[in-house]
Amino acid sequence: MRKKTNTSIGIVVAAAMTMPLPAFAQESEQFSATEEELTTADEQVSGTAVEKASGTGDESAASGTEEDAEFLPTITIEGRYDRPGAVSLEPGTGGTLDTSSLLHRVPGGTVNRNGPLTGIASYRGMYGRSVNVMVDGMRLEEVGPNAMDTSLSYVPKSMAKLLKVYRGIAPVSSGIETIGGTVITESRRSEFTDSGDLEFHGFATGGYSWVNSGRYASMITSVANGNHRLHAAGTWERGRDYEAGGGAVVRPTRYERRSWSVGYGFQMNDQEFFVDYDNKDTGWTGTPSLPLDIIGIRSDVVNMGYKGTVADNVDVEVSGFYQNASHDMDNFTLRPPPTPFGQPRFRAIHAALDAGGYKATATLPEILNGDLKFGVDGGLANHSATVRDPTNAQFFIDDFNDVSRNLYAGFVEWNGSLVDQWSLELGIRYNRVEMNAGDVATSIPAPPAQALAARFNAADRKKNNNNVDGVAVLRYKPMDSLDVELGFGSKTRAPNYQERYLWIPLETTGGLADGRVYVGDINLDPERSYDVELGIDWHGADFYVAPRLFYRYVDNYIQGLPVVDDPLVIMVANAIQPGGPGPLRFSNINAQLMGIDVETGYTFNDYLRIDGILSYVRGTRVGSISDNLYRIAPLNGRLKLTGEYQDWMSYLEFVGAIAQESVAAFNGELPSRGWGIANFRLQYQPHYDYLEGTTLAFGIENMFDKRYARHVNGINRASNSDVPVGQRVFDPGRNFYLTASFDW
Repeated sequence: MRKKTNTSIGIVVAAAMTMPLPAFAQESEQFSATEEELTTADEQVSGTAVEKASGTGDESAASGTEEDAEFLPTITIEGRYDRPGAVSLEPGTGGTLDTSSLLHRVPGGTVNRNGPLTGIASYRGMYGRSVNVMVDGMRLEEVGPNAMDTSLSYVPKSMAKLLKVYRGIAPVSSGIETIGGTVITESRRSEFTDSGDLEFHGFATGGYSWVNSGRYASMITSVANGNHRLHAAGTWERGRDYEAGGGAVVRPTRYERRSWSVGYGFQMNDQEFFVDYDNKDTGWTGTPSLPLDIIGIRSDVVNMGYKGTVADNVDVEVSGFYQNASHDMDNFTLRPPPTPFGQPRFRAIHAALDAGGYKATATLPEILNGDLKFGVDGGLANHSATVRDPTNAQFFIDDFNDVSRNLYAGFVEWNGSLVDQWSLELGIRYNRVEMNAGDVATSIPAPPAQALAARFNAADRKKNNNNVDGVAVLRYKPMDSLDVELGFGSKTRAPNYQERYLWIPLETTGGLADGRVYVGDINLDPERSYDVELGIDWHGADFYVAPRLFYRYVDNYIQGLPVVDDPLVIMVANAIQPGGPGPLRFSNINAQLMGIDVETGYTFNDYLRIDGILSYVRGTRVGSISDNLYRIAPLNGRLKLTGEYQDWMSYLEFVGAIAQESVAAFNGELPSRGWGIANFRLQYQPHYDYLEGTTLAFGIENMFDKRYARHVNGINRASNSDVPVGQRVFDPGRNFYLTASFDW
């Protein structure tokens, strides 16, 4: 209890400490005009805070609509809504390299961290594939069975243009299986101009981070006119094992990644066609909370589409993509292999993925005082993964073989006005999920392992689920400064392929990182949630506050439960993880999640403002057995004081969380201590003819070198780290960074 109290006091003290910080501001003409335009726009601005972006090294990378980002690339707007309840963030160029880190800036958002490039999106206690992540309009799949290549890792932060999270109940049009919300990210691409003359544009950025000797360089160049656009882009990133507070080295956390892309677009008479190709090549990259590290991930993605306006102002969009990827990982290149029974156990896994997806929508305006949007979407994916022993050519385990998970869906959504200050959003979606798996085998001669393979092969592995989602959101605007929203939703998610087809007790669990071995259950039922949410947005000329209360009840929530009635699984688990806590089986339970998240801010004058967020969620099992849900972040918050003087901008920021003692007993989850850190960031963005477009940034993160670990970090598995095996992986210690970018 004392730790909680100290951390809470720390948050208050840090907030008070920032208040007298001297800061000054002088807005440019463009800045002032933009603020005036925004405050008079039809869409509401949650708070009047407007800040110059890019190159800050500030993860906040504050909010702005897609249109704003394209029209004014150096302006970001905190709290601007392009749909009531949708928060948009435009990333900066420095600080952390992982795009998922931006979720820490979203009320209710966090990241389940398993490695420097392995951040799993989490929103209000739901995580992994429960959260629908769209990358440049695509629902990409992970080739790694332990989610080492999460969807957000496909866009390096230095090349991210936009991150958007729908606060609360996501609309049915935002994607398939949005039970845990929707996150949308977009990468930098070329843009059409307003003339027929060719124009050359580009963006280049680079940076250095002291805590891990990390460095990166990214560049995109384009040529375009009013009808054609063409671009090429590339990134390079590399870093060593980072140091936690007090000098403890966290191994293995080195990383290496390269990517390149090309794209072309053509438009004429309100019709646009595009095609993009992206290649990602990830080299040796640590994942200390997983049993193996990344040795290589190679992926190719082709994305193409059309959008335009046809008869009677009907907006039509059609797109499709193809994704091919391979992934190699092992437990001996970046760490010593484990030594059960006193002998090293070398393991390597090769995984492969073929996937694709499609979406076609049409929007009809002026249907009963609103817009009617309908469409079809879907995706196809085939996974395989094989475990090998490089010291024994005969050894193998078919982890997953020819596993398919195919989605076929359609939706209808209406959004419009009712009477006076009332409006309504209604949506319904149908999702069909078809899954199957091929036969498996293993070279392990032990009868229990052979019996598990035979039992799986004899089972009916073809499973189809027909799920229906529904959303109803009522909005009321009694005055210009107040918006009230009441939302109801029922969302579904079919089991992922690990939960359904993991036939032998292993740790390939989609990134749970709890150190336990699991088996799947072919007969799992889909999850169904029932959601209710109340949101208020109160804003004036110099303040905003937007709290949201939510409650979610989930039927057939999927989590691991101890295996007590299957001697075959128990015997194999004891051989694979000798002395371990015992195997878990993915099972259906009932659960509930409830909480509140708030964003707020106040502008003191033209020179100084303060912004903050606070997030809390409580997840529990419902039924005869009482327990908590796994990997739920405790009460946490962020407070940022921003000052500006001419071409200079500074930030003083405090981030903290209280202790988390409500942990999942069945997962053996460890409690965590409360913590708090302070960050300082300084940005220089000159407005001279010969320097226009340049941004220089300097920052100190974790200023007082605090040793801490976020509760949602994974549990360390590597024996060569200064973090004890079985303890939660520490976050980075004090970090100085420098970044530079040029936009032309």
